[in-house]
Amino acid sequence: MTGALRSEFATPRFGAPGSVVVPLREHLVGGRTVEWELRDAERVGRAARRWGNGVSFLQADHLATMADKRRRGAVHTGFLLAAMRFDAPLDEGAMGSALTEFVRRHEELRAHYRSGPDGPERWVSPPEEFVIDVADAESVVVDDADVGAWIGRRASESARAELVPGSWWAATVDDAGFTFFVATDHAHGDGYSSVLALAEITALYRAHRKGDASDLPAPGAFGPAVLAERSAAAALAADDDQVSVWRDALVDNDGRAPLCPLELGLTDTAPVPAVAVEQWLLGPDALARCDARLARTGGGFAGLLYAALAVRHREITGESRFFVSTVLATRDADHAWTQGWMCNFAPIVVDVPAGDETTLDDVVRAAGAGVRAARRASSAPAHGVLALLAAEGIFRGLDGSPYMVSYTDLARLPIGNDPALATMQTSSGVGPTRNANLWFTRTPAGLVVRCHLPDNEVARASVAEHLARVGAILNEYASERTER
Repeated sequence: MTGALRSEFATPRFGAPGSVVVPLREHLVGGRTVEWELRDAERVGRAARRWGNGVSFLQADHLATMADKRRRGAVHTGFLLAAMRFDAPLDEGAMGSALTEFVRRHEELRAHYRSGPDGPERWVSPPEEFVIDVADAESVVVDDADVGAWIGRRASESARAELVPGSWWAATVDDAGFTFFVATDHAHGDGYSSVLALAEITALYRAHRKGDASDLPAPGAFGPAVLAERSAAAALAADDDQVSVWRDALVDNDGRAPLCPLELGLTDTAPVPAVAVEQWLLGPDALARCDARLARTGGGFAGLLYAALAVRHREITGESRFFVSTVLATRDADHAWTQGWMCNFAPIVVDVPAGDETTLDDVVRAAGAGVRAARRASSAPAHGVLALLAAEGIFRGLDGSPYMVSYTDLARLPIGNDPALATMQTSSGVGPTRNANLWFTRTPAGLVVRCHLPDNEVARASVAEHLARVGAILNEYASERTER
């Protein structure tokens, strides 16, 4: 499964030039379109009440960026999308009932955001106000080649934090079943939220089809997590361990956030149009062999992944220290099913051991220590930590867009082994970039990586070579050929 890098960005056939195209895998196909919408959205918006005072750090950054894009008339790409395939006929009414229950269960999905004198304001409508019906919009037939452009246009129009609701739901129906799509503004959730949304909607849809009550656990509300984040940031002290992890990483990097080491064909400082690409790096058998070796030698798969990236970083730069930012979930047991942006940035630092006898097992152990340190650091809001370190003169601010790598293991989410959920894909709108961030996801089908990179041949070739080499290192480890 380590073939050539595959671009998933197609030329849009819907909308004007510059339209958003959502990358989709082959099994998520087109057909007759069905959309669902909120009944009497204006009335629901009027019923909203202002919640608390302010928003989370990540929301504040995102909402400011989206407001600037609106002022400039730029295309909205700040949304998340999740999709899955049902090999059974669509019951439109049951899906509407499922979506109604889904939105009523989640306080954050009943929220919208307004500009206020002190910054973004969060407004939440009561659950009983929400009824989701099949939309009055005329159904069209979308070919497989056009479905990504149709989804991108509709999500860009509808999955916006200032709208009530800030989500969009649709399906494309064919003779064999239907593909279901849900999009929401990034302010309402993170990657985990997208996966959890599909799992919950699937359970609710099947229950409503049968006329049964769902037995899903209480989801927990997002608002308390915002308050907890503020409290944690206010309580930070310079000698806290979480602050020390960031301080140590930044001091060795001249006080700067990490930058992408790849050649991306950029000629100025402005973000440029991007393309989405995806690469499968390991199949299930190779993953199983990696797990068996890790069990013998000590370490986890996250450590192996960052070890491979550290080795590759040394090959590119000659540097023995690999420093990258990552994003880690901050959900506790009370928020295992919460819809909301519940994650935090943390630094990953891997020092590749010196010496001719060093093996990848040694690098994995070093990377494992870096992952554990990042998890400790993630318990303190990164915005608060960096503000404290900036006051110390340690953090010198962002020099462009910081380089980020994330890793998600779907087996750690409470989604079970439903065959429809095995077809899921999560993605996001593809906006302008000066980076090549990497999102790795471990699924039952294997390890896949997604990247948004500048849309030029230099960046494509650079990222293709980079991912091919990382995949080769991982496959060497699976095959026991890993002397470094």
